[in-house]
Formats: sequence, C-alpha cells, structure tokens
Amino acid sequence: MPEMLQTAWGSLFKALALQERDRLLIRGGTTSVGLAAAAIAKAHGAFVISTTRNPQKGDALRANGADRVVIDSGAIAQEIGEVSPGGVDKVLELIGTTTLKDSLRCAKQGGVVCMTGIVGNQWSFDTFSPMEVIPSTVRLTIYDGGVNEFMATPYDELLAQVKAGTLRVPVGKVFRLDEIVEAHRCMEENKAGGKIVVLP
Repeated sequence: MPEMLQTAWGSLFKALALQERDRLLIRGGTTSVGLAAAAIAKAHGAFVISTTRNPQKGDALRANGADRVVIDSGAIAQEIGEVSPGGVDKVLELIGTTTLKDSLRCAKQGGVVCMTGIVGNQWSFDTFSPMEVIPSTVRLTIYDGGVNEFMATPYDELLAQVKAGTLRVPVGKVFRLDEIVEAHRCMEENKAGGKIVVLP
C-alpha cells in the first residue's frame, strides 16, 4: 500500500497540483495506482474520468470514484473533448508513451499532463518532436516518487482514510504464499482488478 498511495498522491498533488473541481483524466484507470488516484481525487472534489480497455470493468471504476468511464481505444482525445469541452484540466498518464501523444491532446490550454506509469511496456518514442506533439500551452511533467517525495507523503492521513473506509483501496485477489506462481500470473495477465495480496 505505501508505494501505491505515494505514487498516486504524489502524482496528483506534487506533479499535477490537483485542485478541487478540476476535471481529471486517469489514463490506465484499472491499474492499482489508477484506482488509488481516482479514490483520492474524488475525495478531494475532482471530477474523475477513468479509462479502461475492458468495458466489463466500468462498474468497478465507477464504484472506486470515477464519474465517467471511457473505453480506451488508444485514441480518445475526441471523446474526451465531448465529455469535457475544451479538454480536461489534468491528465494522469499511467499507460506511458503508447498513449502519451493522445493524452496531451486531451488536456485543455494551460492543462497539465503527468506521465507516471509505463504499463504499455514502451519506454521511449522512436521519434519525438515536442513542437508537434505538445499542444501550445499544455504542460508535460513526470512523477517518479523518489526518496524525498516518498517521505513527504501524508501516510497517517491516507491510512486513517483507508481505515475509516473513506478512501477505498480495492483488493483484487488474495493468494497464499504457496500460490505465488498463480499470483504472478494473475498480475502479468492484468486479471486482479485491484491489489494482489499474498498471505503466509
């Protein structure tokens, strides 16, 4: 839980400077960080749009804080423009370079895009022309959660919210230690639907 909460909190508040009533797009909403970010952002008063490639995961995203679910085809900028005319205030990019160019087009003028995750398994662009890829006035940043950021996370406050049930941290699947191979397979196949817990 600490790394997931720190990554979500730091991305939202350190990198994106999330404000109440911001319209936030979470690209990769079914990842554990995406689920945590949606819950934290919703509790902070943001309007949350979460993406998934799987239409069957829409209800789980809404139950976790998403106000709107978008099925991610890889090119959603036009749909986001219909949901949020002019674009969204903030974008949390968890898929990575495979969708980053499209995510930049989802942000409104003056909006901020933060790339935190790379679950798309592509670590770099073959070619990158910033003047062509980054829309005018849209800001691009990253969040990597180094030691200083890790220590600055308000864990006591977040854990109190988890304990009180006001911050939902979905547990996807629970395995015993002797089922560790199955747990890894579940993680690699993206079938958990939340955090994977391994018990002794």
